[in-house]
Amino acid sequence: MKSNGQRRSVEVFDTPSGLGGSHTVEVVEDLGNNKVKVRVWYGRATAAGWEAWKGWDGYRFETDRANLTNKRSMPLFK
Repeated sequence: MKSNGQRRSVEVFDTPSGLGGSHTVEVVEDLGNNKVKVRVWYGRATAAGWEAWKGWDGYRFETDRANLTNKRSMPLFK
């Protein structure tokens, strides 16, 4: 869903971080052979839009599609 050219929400999944937890990620590219490139969403929704927390927000990496769980829509605005 878009409003005034801005996305109001994003379809996200959980995927193992390799650090004992998980990352919230969006699929940004299908690479074929069940591989995808994902973007990490790390921050919080505010009334003014997404507040990125530096370090992980925006980080991209490749993973197997089978590692993606808990599909949901995440709001970018509060």
